[in-house]
Amino acid sequence: MTSLKQLFLAALVSLLAACGGGGGSSTSSNSGGGSGTSASNTVAVVVDSGPAAAGGTANEAFVSVTVCSPSSPSTCQTIDHILVDTGSYGLRIMSSVLSSSLNLPLETDSSGNALAECAMFADGYSWGSMRLANLQIGGESANSLPIQVIGDPAYANMVPSACSSTGTSENTVSTFGANGVIGLGPFAQDCGSACVQSATAGLYYVCSSSCQATTISLSQQLPNPVTLFATDNNGSSLTFPSVPAGGTADLAGTLTFGIGTQSNNGLGAAVVYTTDGYGYITTQYNGKTYSDSFIDSGSNGYFFTDSSIAQCSDGSGFYCPASPLSLSALNSGQNGNNGTVNFVIGNASSLFSSNSSSTAYSELGGVNGNAASFDWGLPFFFGRTVYTAVEGYTTSGGTGPYFAY
Repeated sequence: MTSLKQLFLAALVSLLAACGGGGGSSTSSNSGGGSGTSASNTVAVVVDSGPAAAGGTANEAFVSVTVCSPSSPSTCQTIDHILVDTGSYGLRIMSSVLSSSLNLPLETDSSGNALAECAMFADGYSWGSMRLANLQIGGESANSLPIQVIGDPAYANMVPSACSSTGTSENTVSTFGANGVIGLGPFAQDCGSACVQSATAGLYYVCSSSCQATTISLSQQLPNPVTLFATDNNGSSLTFPSVPAGGTADLAGTLTFGIGTQSNNGLGAAVVYTTDGYGYITTQYNGKTYSDSFIDSGSNGYFFTDSSIAQCSDGSGFYCPASPLSLSALNSGQNGNNGTVNFVIGNASSLFSSNSSSTAYSELGGVNGNAASFDWGLPFFFGRTVYTAVEGYTTSGGTGPYFAY
């Protein structure tokens, strides 16, 4: 149903105010497992200061994943601080945190040439090879999953200009702010039929001595990992408690797979907001209609355009009103459902300076570079459960793509 989707809507804006934190990974010779909770379709999520190499992050939700070798399934590595992102698609892991013992095989074209990808985020790009891995997260698994290895040293000097010209390089943990990202957006692949039909510069590449843009089949594209699960494969949901004014540290949440597939993932009273073919809903705010709006756990604030709100003097683009602003907006889905969202925008500079030990802030917001877009970032998730249904998959709330809360 979808033509070219807008790739990777996440605004992964790094914050300098938070303190440094732990991070890293471990390698094991058994099947291992992620940091799950009691139910097989759930896994623990935490908003903390991120991996040590990132130098401190805020409003980033992290999960642990276990990656295993397809050729030696008992050789596995559990990697923490993988960003949970409902605004992108696929599993992407930093080369620097992957153990060489995994020896993940390259994904190749029909001629045996290696495939690579340029992941374009709102504030930069990440380049790396395409490889195959077995994934375990909570009690769910997906075998021979195409993933991107960001910063793969074998391809570091082969970045096409159509990729490198899109922004700042984010090929390390310090520049990316995480050990990787797991994209759980409302589509099944990160590009879809458009990349099957034509080679688009800046997306997928085939590499030998150099890299050229290429077409790629749906099965070789980075998929939303949940679509490869045996069950609970129609979507996911994120649940967080409320965050007080001024923020809090190490906020614990839950990532649940499936919608209406088990007793713990029903929609309940959540309202379904179906999206268009690009994953957009509509937001009406302050008399203006934002037709390219989306719900994105990979963004660390509310991002929208309002010239009446003072911006911070440091040029960061975050809002710094003299006092917290209580605001509201109306979200609407393609199905006609609508509902009011109340939110607060605080002074980002004051939040960071006065609450430097916090890692989760409910009042963080800033300017959106797309004047037609309202980005409902991670603060939107605090105090609620947000569901993301995958396109074409049947759920208890209808067929995706949709968001529900």
